[in-house]
Amino acid sequence: MNYIKKHKKATVLIGMIVFFLAVFFFWQRKITLSNTLSGKLEDCPRKEVSVESEFYSKQLTQKEHDAYLFLKECIENLKGGVLTLPEPVNGKEYQRIITALECEGKNYFYGFVEIPMTEDEVYIQYEDKDLNRITENKISKVILFLSCAEGIEIQAAFAPGGIISNLDEIREGLAVNNESEVDEINRRLQNTEQIFDEIMAGVSKDSGEKSTVDYFLKWLKENMSPIDNMEIRGEKAPHIGDLLDKYYSSNHIVAVLDGKATVLGYAKILAELCNRAGMEAHIVAGEWQGGFGEGESYVFCAVSMNGQTVYVDASGMKSGPLAGEPYLTEEEAFNHLKALDYFSYN
Repeated sequence: MNYIKKHKKATVLIGMIVFFLAVFFFWQRKITLSNTLSGKLEDCPRKEVSVESEFYSKQLTQKEHDAYLFLKECIENLKGGVLTLPEPVNGKEYQRIITALECEGKNYFYGFVEIPMTEDEVYIQYEDKDLNRITENKISKVILFLSCAEGIEIQAAFAPGGIISNLDEIREGLAVNNESEVDEINRRLQNTEQIFDEIMAGVSKDSGEKSTVDYFLKWLKENMSPIDNMEIRGEKAPHIGDLLDKYYSSNHIVAVLDGKATVLGYAKILAELCNRAGMEAHIVAGEWQGGFGEGESYVFCAVSMNGQTVYVDASGMKSGPLAGEPYLTEEEAFNHLKALDYFSYN
């Protein structure tokens, strides 16, 4: 107080400098925000009803869509084992079908399709892993692995030429389900729905698009923690049953039960929430481009809001390279991400 009394002019000058600095930084921040997509997005009204994304399945050809629906029905009805596709497909068609199953957002944490085979049950990728080189319609059969199958721990034994020597054992083991494991799948599905209902209950009716997505991102930040996928950690599962139980669920919306998810899981959770809030959303997976982590897999969530498709960094694991900006335009998103080229994203 004595200093202030003795140096009134200096005190006033310091106060004015502090005031003008505060104003300066305030306007600088306002200008910065106005130049980002976050600063330009408006809190437009949302649709009153939930929507269901068909972004990937709608791009399938009729033949691909028939196979997609067939596999989807088998997964949902827990009919695993060796399956014969409605029509033989080539390598690109197969990848589009599997990508649609993986990316459409369904909570298929308990099963996945693998081991594409010829009509004679020869593993098509035994000698050449690149499915793009399979240009003829050679893929007639696949194996659906379900976590509830009695024989989920049976591992395939490959003989020379790609023949699975114990395929009959696998066929029988995967076709029969363990009822207690079926109950566990249903329990996790129901509990997942309960959590999503609780999250959606926090969205007010008058909450617009921007404030709703902000709320979802806040929930993810406060209730979920990101984990690397199994390949990045370098861990291996002894069998597919262990893979499904310990790792695969973190790639799906069921990850909300454990509070941990991969970037894929984060994007799927946000997409599901946005769809329930009336904003069509889907995931976009690909390889990160430029800087640290180039070439690693990454996923954005594409959300229809403000009359455009906005790409959201759901997990925030690229917050550094993105300067903390969770919302990206299409151009910005694809400057950072080289998306899978099986589908069109325009």
